Amino acid sequence: MIPFRLLKSDFVRPKEPRPERPLGHPSQSTPRHSSMLPRYSLLFVLLATSITACSRAVSAGSATDPRTSPPRAPWSARSLAWGDVPSMYRAEWQKAANRRTCAAIAPRSLGQGAGATPRAATFSGGWAVAYDTPQVRSAFGVAGTGSKASDPAYSDWPYVRRWADGSSAEYGPEGGSGDNQLAYLRIAGQECLYNVWSRLGREHLEVLLDQLRFVE
Repeated sequence: MIPFRLLKSDFVRPKEPRPERPLGHPSQSTPRHSSMLPRYSLLFVLLATSITACSRAVSAGSATDPRTSPPRAPWSARSLAWGDVPSMYRAEWQKAANRRTCAAIAPRSLGQGAGATPRAATFSGGWAVAYDTPQVRSAFGVAGTGSKASDPAYSDWPYVRRWADGSSAEYGPEGGSGDNQLAYLRIAGQECLYNVWSRLGREHLEVLLDQLRFVE
């Protein structure tokens, strides 16, 4: 009997056919799994770079996005002349004890309150002009009250507006409920607390706030 001998070649696995390699691929002497690492590493680097660039772009955009900045205050626009507003504005403001620290303001446009009749209104220590409609007395109006903007005041308002000059308005239903919408308006550079009100609804009150201008 011829003894059975194991040859070294019996332990060598047959070579598998190699896939076609692209140009620039490492030499065939390099194991296949090693050749994939540079490509995966490059992919991760490019992905990380893209994410970082996008994050920086978003951060830069949010810093300059005008939607995140307070709007320009309406009274920063050109002032109205006394001849542009009802005569009682000047009459009431000139009689007010706080006229030196509470500039006259008036709406340039009355919105849906157009055609209402203006008249003098009473606010102790300050000045006010109210507007009457055929259906509603004191339907809306503006006042520079005798109270100071820095005095403690009701602050549980459902709505707040802020402007670029540091002014602000807190507003909602007077007393927390009811038809009369009231705003506590604090204008930068003025010491008094302004009141703006409307019984024609919150939207009309917001129109009045947007239309307010200094009167000179």
